[in-house]
Amino acid sequence: MKAQAGRERTESYVHVHQLAHPRTPVPGARGGSFVTISREAGAGASSLALLLQQRLETNGHKPWAVFDGNLIAAMLHANHLPPTLARYLPEARVSEIEATIGEMVGLHPNLWELTRKTDEFIRLLAGSGHVILVGRGANFATAALPHGVHVRLVAPVGHRARVMAKRHQVSAEEAADHNRNQDRTRRRYVQTHFDAIGPDPTNYDVVINTGRVDLAQAADLIVSLVVARHAVAA
Repeated sequence: MKAQAGRERTESYVHVHQLAHPRTPVPGARGGSFVTISREAGAGASSLALLLQQRLETNGHKPWAVFDGNLIAAMLHANHLPPTLARYLPEARVSEIEATIGEMVGLHPNLWELTRKTDEFIRLLAGSGHVILVGRGANFATAALPHGVHVRLVAPVGHRARVMAKRHQVSAEEAADHNRNQDRTRRRYVQTHFDAIGPDPTNYDVVINTGRVDLAQAADLIVSLVVARHAVAA
């Protein structure tokens, strides 16, 4: 029920802020607070994002939206593009050869153009404020914008494997393999599109080890940073 409510708030956010024209600024909404979450697979980013959303709404009495796995679908909708294009935009490296062949045979528009639209959409959302952006190199895409809190989640390999094994009902070994593959493709995505090599901790305001800090504590820490940054900006 909570996840469904979160999705409904996200859809409402897109509608109310008229994001069908992503190049058009949202009147009176620029400069709001936002959070980006980079993560190792199995570190709990999706769960933290929803918990953080609840904490921030309680603290500020304003709605916040979470953009996680729904980000690409929202970007395509905002640009009046078919939702089937989402299959060509995994959070992994798309080689120049794949992009060129796909365009030549008419499978999809230029993938580099779609990636650029994704970055523009992320910046528009962040600039509008009151959003939590998970993955997609959002901290790099929004680096020039003020009022953001950029978070990196990490955890020991064994801890993350246990989380994924329980979530997907697989063995710990299978879960660990899945996590390694996810981490590898995400690093490639960031390296390809933002020329960033490795998860450099200096790219974030805070790095949280969710194997040692539970999600409730992590959410409270991030809320305190959002509140402090907003107070300084004000």
